[in-house]
Amino acid sequence: MTPWHCAGTAIVTLSLTFGAGCGSDDASPVDTPVSSVSPGSHEASTSGQRSVDDQKTLHTGPFEKTFEGIRFSVPAGWKEVELSPAQQGFIDAKFLIPTPHGDVTLTCSSNSGGIETNMQRWIGQFHAPPEKRPVLGEVDVGGKKSTWVELEGEFEGGPMAGAGAAGSGPIERMLGVAIPLGPRDFYLKLTGSSAAVSDVRDSFREFARNGRPLS
Repeated sequence: MTPWHCAGTAIVTLSLTFGAGCGSDDASPVDTPVSSVSPGSHEASTSGQRSVDDQKTLHTGPFEKTFEGIRFSVPAGWKEVELSPAQQGFIDAKFLIPTPHGDVTLTCSSNSGGIETNMQRWIGQFHAPPEKRPVLGEVDVGGKKSTWVELEGEFEGGPMAGAGAAGSGPIERMLGVAIPLGPRDFYLKLTGSSAAVSDVRDSFREFARNGRPLS
């Protein structure tokens, strides 16, 4: 298993069990799944996507959003936008979040492929310099011990990787949360420019932590 860098000094393996101090809620927050997944994967081709300006806003936060197995409180100003035909059936919802450095995109999806497989897939979508290695940790989502990942570098996800990923600028950074709900786990994937993602990192983590599993 390929070693990954955690919290700047420790080296950990990609596993669903993380050592203490690697991005847990007791530590300072750390800053997300690739493409050989099951046919039930909620990733889609970018072909047929609308431009950001053409995307119809469905709702603007605050509001409650319920998915199969989990519910979230969407913060003020976050915009749920209409999915393109290419995205429908692959992701469950898409949000645009405004920041001083441009919009970031949040996609929500479920997947039966397994959390570790999806973490490897996400990591494989970024070519990062040595100082920008993946950061893996844990975050509590309504009592569910969930996987937190931060990625930064050159995004090279391929044709199946970017369903709804494009915001108003380049993809330079990704934050993600994998929530074990079984049999289909739930995924939050935040992407955008490095500066824009940094703007909403803390609010995204709080959004994830406040998720309420329904079983």
